[in-house]
Amino acid sequence: MNDSSQRTRLDEILVHEGLISEEQIKEALTRQKAHGGKLGSQLLYHRAIDEAGLVRALAIQFDCEGVVLSGLEIPEVVTRLIPSKVAIARKVMPFDYDPECNLLKVACETPTDQSLINELNFVARGKEIKLYVAAELALNTAISQYYMGQKVNLEDRLLLDIPDDATELTDGSATSPDNQAEFSAPAQPTVLLVTDEEYSGPLVASLLERDGFQVCTTDSADEAIGIIANRTFNAVLIKDTVPGDYIDLIDRLRKSSPGTSIRYYESASSLILDQDALVSEGDLLSRNMELFTSLLALKSGEADNHSGAVGSYVDKLCRQMHLPDKERLIISNAAYLHDLSRHYYQPEEGTDQRSWIGLTARLLSSLQYPPVVVEMLRSMYKDLKGKYTKRLPVEIMGGNILTIVDLYCETVDPSDKLPLDKFDAIKKKCRDLAGRLFLPEVVEAFVAMIQNEVLHAQTIEKHGQIMLYTDNPSILYPIERRLQNEGFRTVSQLSRQSFVELCRRSEPDMMVLILKGDSSVVGLFVNDLESEGVDLARVPVFLMVESAHASEMTALLDRGLEDIIPIDVNLDMLVSKLRKVQTRAKLLDSQLMSVTQPTAGSHGRLADMNVVDLLQALGPSRRTVKITITASSEDKRLIMYLDQGAVTYAELDELSGAPAVHEAITWSEGSWSVEPVSPDELPEPNNHIPNDAILMEGCRLMDERVRQGQLL
Repeated sequence: MNDSSQRTRLDEILVHEGLISEEQIKEALTRQKAHGGKLGSQLLYHRAIDEAGLVRALAIQFDCEGVVLSGLEIPEVVTRLIPSKVAIARKVMPFDYDPECNLLKVACETPTDQSLINELNFVARGKEIKLYVAAELALNTAISQYYMGQKVNLEDRLLLDIPDDATELTDGSATSPDNQAEFSAPAQPTVLLVTDEEYSGPLVASLLERDGFQVCTTDSADEAIGIIANRTFNAVLIKDTVPGDYIDLIDRLRKSSPGTSIRYYESASSLILDQDALVSEGDLLSRNMELFTSLLALKSGEADNHSGAVGSYVDKLCRQMHLPDKERLIISNAAYLHDLSRHYYQPEEGTDQRSWIGLTARLLSSLQYPPVVVEMLRSMYKDLKGKYTKRLPVEIMGGNILTIVDLYCETVDPSDKLPLDKFDAIKKKCRDLAGRLFLPEVVEAFVAMIQNEVLHAQTIEKHGQIMLYTDNPSILYPIERRLQNEGFRTVSQLSRQSFVELCRRSEPDMMVLILKGDSSVVGLFVNDLESEGVDLARVPVFLMVESAHASEMTALLDRGLEDIIPIDVNLDMLVSKLRKVQTRAKLLDSQLMSVTQPTAGSHGRLADMNVVDLLQALGPSRRTVKITITASSEDKRLIMYLDQGAVTYAELDELSGAPAVHEAITWSEGSWSVEPVSPDELPEPNNHIPNDAILMEGCRLMDERVRQGQLL
């Protein structure tokens, strides 16, 4: 078929083939300018040409076969092969089906429209589609007759004669309202194009005009405000670079003409592809589905949100495969709903996952849910037997994506890091099943996605993992989203039991508890956590509570909490405090690194790194160093030597050996320095007690002094 840019004009073909005269073309163009519509329809309506002649010319123009629809009787078994909504919306008419070749013949206006071919391939469920060009009026008549139940034929539509004075326009002025009413063609749609683009602006206007739109163009938002004061438009397209107050323009349009379609666009390509709007709507759908499935999981008392995990991974996999946003949204939607029946039918514990999926497909089908989603669910866990090597229906592809992700989420806890050995086992298993249970292209994209995730987990910034708990998903979502946008890794739990179990399995860098209720309710929850083995002093823990009760809970800070923050304050405060903790941990890391370096000395504060930290860092490094520690509150100094990491000498005033180190362990303010020394510089040893024993005894003595009130 010819590309549209090379296609010969219809009027030229009609004259060249001797089907019509130049004068008839001029008259038809005059009517078209006044009333809109297509040139061929104008000619056919006014009997300047018959349907067969027009179809012949159209077939030449599109380099394809044509069909004269008015002479056909189309069986109902054929019309059922294309849903009525699709036929009416896309202006197509199936007119013949050959079961031996599995070929469905479909009449349309533009047989070169690839998107139409793709859509029909999709809705026809495996049938081969062949497009034929048809005359617009005949096509509309057939659709009205076979899909809308109207008793009408083409001859009925050609009975009405238009008076000559209604179309003989010499000055381009509009016809009278009465004469316009006699013409059955719909009013010409109008578009206001607000653009300052020198090249693409006129091109967009030209394309719209060729499709039958009446286009009004201006290069200023302020001028557009004046234009809409006197006219109503079906659509207003606004380029983001135009001068003037475009916000005022949009607000006025919403007030004066709520039904007007408004598009604010960045470039001609974004206007045509409509990608930005689709992505925004898709992100909103994903957020809503994530919240919806979280609520269902919470209501069902489930430890985790399996549906949400599958939905999230399916969305990632679709992006990995670079699927168009329209298909990605359909497949992701199916993923979030794939086991909805668990919450509706409430099957017994231990019911096979595939049974839930089958029941979900039945449930959605009974609710007349879009068939494409239902078919995706029905095609899950199917043995493909090496099929689909030449063509791939979206139902099969979507069902296969759902299958591989569903199996993965059943096998791997998304909150745990995936070890490399387990990843290799999963990769091998998936590739072994390629061509049978899994499509090869889905397998490779899935392996690449998981590999990226594993590598990202290995290289991600340290001290950025946050464990969140709340029993209120509506509060959790905006907080978790903000932290993720700030670069933190989050793991959230909605049940206390799951939260406690996760604390036992892993040690996050920070925790955020989001709780509602007064001090007694929150205090009871904190008590329960501690009784179940959660050490709130081990990692920094932030407690977010209602502002009305925040002042009542300051006593909880003595339990080891990092801070108490009101829920309803700006989240910048929470982020700022988390950043400070993260910076503090990084500083400690850098100091640990510096004191274990073999070639240089280092300095630091006891507030950041105390005696215990120093010995725990230097002992395993087997360094030979001199450590000088000075207390700031008193004029005291500990001199300590390590031989290959072991304390061999310590002196503090009259104390020596282990007792000198025990005394310095109690210091919280002061400074320290570490200097490398050679073995020849080491003094005569005065300590033979191992480092661990020194530290344990020092900590015991410090606790005893605290209980006696000697240390605060």
